[in-house]
Amino acid sequence: MPMVVELEAFVSWVCLHTGDEVVGYVGTWFDSPLARYLSEVTGHLVGTDGRRYGRALSDYQRWLLLPRWAELFTAWVESCPRRPVRGDEVLEVLARIELALRSMCTH
Repeated sequence: MPMVVELEAFVSWVCLHTGDEVVGYVGTWFDSPLARYLSEVTGHLVGTDGRRYGRALSDYQRWLLLPRWAELFTAWVESCPRRPVRGDEVLEVLARIELALRSMCTH
């Protein structure tokens, strides 16, 4: 299942689901927005946990590392109690993550 987890592709996917549409649930491994996106792209149930992502039926030790932006996004997802999340909220969080990463690169 190796695939590149690209911010631009994820943002494009989220933009297809803006408005009142729920794009996932924070506080979950397999139903977060990023997990839903990866599941849709790969055609397999994919989960995200901390710094890793992988197929539901794979041994956790075989899960792959997320890029830094996705790791930060997953940290936000995991810090929230389980609730539905809409695309506009996801885009807002991604914008804050991108600004934080840019600021880290310039210092």
